[in-house]
Amino acid sequence: STLHTNDSASAATRLIDMGVEPFLVASSVVGIIAQRLVRTLCKECRERHKPTDFELTQLGIKKGSKEANQMIYRAKGCPACLETGYAGRTGIHEILMVDDQVRSLIMKNAGATEVKRLAMEKGMKTLREVAAEKVLNKETSIEEVLRVTQEDVERE
Repeated sequence: STLHTNDSASAATRLIDMGVEPFLVASSVVGIIAQRLVRTLCKECRERHKPTDFELTQLGIKKGSKEANQMIYRAKGCPACLETGYAGRTGIHEILMVDDQVRSLIMKNAGATEVKRLAMEKGMKTLREVAAEKVLNKETSIEEVLRVTQEDVERE
């Protein structure tokens, strides 16, 4: 099913808010995926960009790490992309696996923040983290990631 939520953890609480009993959510859901689309950089005109410390911080990349020294790209604009700097879209996905610990939190009617915290401790990557990987893979820009995931960061 599709629910409109800001992240994967919020889907469980949304179902409960809609009147589904926590034990039913906990026993029937095996995973939750939050997804967004980010624009992909135009390969004809994208330009190299050395990220600033502020940009790295926004992406959650530690200063001095291997990723921090990596050259990335940003949008420029050309006739091929109608001067937008982007051509096409790609998905970013946050996947929350509902294991026994997550199931227990859902049964206790825990909030989305608590569920998300546990999932992240268990290795879940947030939408922003997955999007940051796409920046490092030269698929999209920092600006696009910040535009699409800003709401998520403001909620944390």
